[in-house]
Amino acid sequence: MKTLEEQAKLLISEYPSLGKLNSEINKLIAEKYGVSGRGGKEKFQDFLSGKIYFSFYKTPSKLNEKILFINRYPNFLFLSEEKIGGEIICKVLDLTVIPPEYKSKIIERLYNVYFDKIKSNEEKIGSTQESLNIKGLDLEKIIGDLGYKNAIFGFKKQYLTNTKVVDYYDWVKLIYFNESLVEGLSLEQIYNRYKSKTKA
Repeated sequence: MKTLEEQAKLLISEYPSLGKLNSEINKLIAEKYGVSGRGGKEKFQDFLSGKIYFSFYKTPSKLNEKILFINRYPNFLFLSEEKIGGEIICKVLDLTVIPPEYKSKIIERLYNVYFDKIKSNEEKIGSTQESLNIKGLDLEKIIGDLGYKNAIFGFKKQYLTNTKVVDYYDWVKLIYFNESLVEGLSLEQIYNRYKSKTKA
């Protein structure tokens, strides 16, 4: 299993330009993990800390002065879940809303830090895999300088449907994936808000 840096170099070498790379990756990811996509080799059963997912978010929430955008098909790193009242809240790192230059560093660092566990889990697809058990303190140590807190969200589990698990070998492709199903602010506006709140 290659490091993410090695995978990225190989992927870039396959395309004549960054624009072509983005275009092809958007197409590949949409076909595989989009709303009507076939999904990866691992079928979704339940969320596991440290794995990346795509999921349709059927929240009844509406846009207002406090909710400036709603991500209807988020691509996220699952962190943990907590029961609050009668609802289960999934704490996630929403990769969709992170600008590409930050997202690449975040994915690379997480992949490198948890490489051994990821490699082990890759060999256990279809059987019991190990949770990465990612805590807030871990994120602060690994990506604290990259504004990750601006992408931490709580999704109500009952509204997450049509969930697909992203294969580990596709993590590198997510760095170049830049499509979304967001209502409200444009993705560029969301990126600018993220950057304005980040000192890195």
